Amino acid sequence: MKPISKLFIAIVFFPLLTMSQTKYQIGGVKVIQHGDTLVKNAWCGGFNNPVFSSIDLNQDGLMDMFIYDKAGWKALSFINTGSVGHASFTYAPQYDEMYPKTLRDWAVMRDYNHDGVSDIFALSILGGITVFKGYRNGNNLTYELVDTQLYFPFGSNRDHIWTFSDNMPVIMDIDGDGAIDVLAPDINAQTIDYCRNVSIDDGFGTDTLIYSLTSQCWGEFSEDNSDCNVTLGYMCKKELEVPDTTTRDLRHQGGACWGMHYRRGSNVTSIFIADIYCNTMKFLENTGDTVTAVITYVDTLFPSYDVPINLSLFPGIYGIDMDNDGFEDLMVAPFASNANVTSQSEDINVIKYYHNNAGTDTVNTFHYEGDTLLNNSVIDVGTESHPVFFDYNGDGLMDIVVGRYGQFTGPGNPELSTPGTSISSLYLYQNVGSDTVPVFQLIDTDWNNLSLYDATGLYNGMYPAFGDLDGDGKPDMVLGDFSGNINFFHNAGTGSEATYPTMTNPNWFGINIGNDAAPFIYDVNGDGLNDLVIGSSGRSPSLIGSHIFYYWNFGTPDSPMFSPDSVNNFFGGIKVWDYTLGIVEGFSNPVIRVENGQTVLYSGSQRGLTFKYLVNPDSLRSGVFEILDSDVLGINPGLRSNVSIADINHDGKNDYLCGNIRGGIMLFSDTAWSSSATNGISAVQPDLNQLQVFPNPAKDEVECRIANGTQQLVSAQLFDLLGTAVATNISLSKGNDIVLTVSNLSEGIYIIQASDKNGKTYQQKVSVIK
Repeated sequence: MKPISKLFIAIVFFPLLTMSQTKYQIGGVKVIQHGDTLVKNAWCGGFNNPVFSSIDLNQDGLMDMFIYDKAGWKALSFINTGSVGHASFTYAPQYDEMYPKTLRDWAVMRDYNHDGVSDIFALSILGGITVFKGYRNGNNLTYELVDTQLYFPFGSNRDHIWTFSDNMPVIMDIDGDGAIDVLAPDINAQTIDYCRNVSIDDGFGTDTLIYSLTSQCWGEFSEDNSDCNVTLGYMCKKELEVPDTTTRDLRHQGGACWGMHYRRGSNVTSIFIADIYCNTMKFLENTGDTVTAVITYVDTLFPSYDVPINLSLFPGIYGIDMDNDGFEDLMVAPFASNANVTSQSEDINVIKYYHNNAGTDTVNTFHYEGDTLLNNSVIDVGTESHPVFFDYNGDGLMDIVVGRYGQFTGPGNPELSTPGTSISSLYLYQNVGSDTVPVFQLIDTDWNNLSLYDATGLYNGMYPAFGDLDGDGKPDMVLGDFSGNINFFHNAGTGSEATYPTMTNPNWFGINIGNDAAPFIYDVNGDGLNDLVIGSSGRSPSLIGSHIFYYWNFGTPDSPMFSPDSVNNFFGGIKVWDYTLGIVEGFSNPVIRVENGQTVLYSGSQRGLTFKYLVNPDSLRSGVFEILDSDVLGINPGLRSNVSIADINHDGKNDYLCGNIRGGIMLFSDTAWSSSATNGISAVQPDLNQLQVFPNPAKDEVECRIANGTQQLVSAQLFDLLGTAVATNISLSKGNDIVLTVSNLSEGIYIIQASDKNGKTYQQKVSVIK
């Protein structure tokens, strides 16, 4: 049996999943904005910090595109629908759920074993590089963790290849022997480590990853700590019989590298380097050979011969053949994530396209083609979108109002890592379609001119909710903000169209829930008065965490009354944060509905999962609601997901509108729409080699089996979240299942590790409840 330590860490970071009904991702709904009609990519969820790789998803010989967005921890798939000289990519969400669920911060595709299936090199949760091997079964891709971290011998011990969330290594064949090597910033933050894959030298094939630290100053250069320059001719030990430990001190985070063969027909690797303190890109030409790298030329404003790369802070660069001409183009996007430091980098039109001029040149040169290639095909309002369904003009068709944390507007002070500023506003998309075929047209990017309020810096992070709160029969608006306040806007419209020209009451009734107020208006207790139910982020750790707050309305129909002293600040005992890690950031955002005669509450979360609870009318002011589902959609839209629900095509089924930290929107439904509109998770074939455990949560016994039902389990073991084996009764049942007794265990999360008769190991989480 494999030790728990190898795979355990990769799966404990995510909350327990309960079984959800099949949902369908809707991608063909037309969107009209800025004079363009968007169909193929509109609902992909936006971009903030995309990392690009090539992969042949549909096996048509054209290289498709894998994007991992660093801000949203979201894997996205795009099919190559272009031709030679013409770049065109179409979002294909049916592939998104085939990637490992444990990816975080950055991930790239590399076929290290040359089997025609792209493998994944990604950031390990412990720091360093983790590797997943790709397998193909027909049209399906599956990935298996093969290395939790990549190591190399270091003195009498070993060390892992250093990299962090803000460090992107070069992962490619550096010496031309067919094995994947790694160039990573050294722990001294000034030079580059060359970790050579010596598996072929050691008598293994390319299917093995064995590394040796060959040099701590690859290319014989060093980066300056105080500016964006480099110093050439820096010498250090090349043959590390005794590793150079004199400068191996605390690690500086913040370097993104990309390697390429700059000269045509040469296997010599040159590199691009960006730094967290800089807004430009450096190109370093290697005039050495595949054995000894020597950097002799540096373009500190690459490409100085065209339009130099210039982002507000810390660009990343990635090579991919966008137009199918056989030459690697360059895609540039911010690598500094607004998920970690708010408003530090661009968040709209973030992707810059540099075309490889190719031709007969002996070297690769690049021309800036602009920022329209992918950006113009998606809905993207900046950082952290909060979309809600709302029929603003009373025509019976659901429109969409999108609040946003903000759009980045300034560079701040990169030398001090000070973020810039952002402007919050409401986007309005009017439904100009029909009852059965919605079409959304962008009407306003600053609906009701609310950005004027954000100019004070007090009302950013706008989160809208609509409902009649003053008894005049017209929907008013409350606006939650980053500071945790609720702001009231009376509907001043004289006809059927809602308008909110002024803020009627800022910080209404003194309500403040800490941070990131996400309100919803609903008569929870059935007394005829609309109440306020408000989600929070838990961004500032405190006793209230990221709870949901229930403020009951004790006023009259035309004069609402709320009080900070009359509140259930842990409504339903609802927890959407990752309690397995003790993280309080949850970003709850409640939506309450009546379904099949029952009142239910939905909420998105920091982790991207959508939860569903049964609202108990006897537990409104205290008590705990039953959780019905912790993964309603069956697909993760990305970090800080939020949800709004309506039936927008009048088929009697729920449609789900989801925002996320990347600033875009994704659309899901309980049922498939027309073939032209449904292009998502309905087409995904599940991985049948997964361990299933049920019931989950469990009180007494847990039954384990392989999903395809053909593999026979022969052993199992139980571990707690610290990786310690837990003693319990384990028995074989009829067929291929194994049963574990859990009635004697304390309440909490455990890991089941089981093996089949072929020696393959499987793992899954189980929640034990009392």
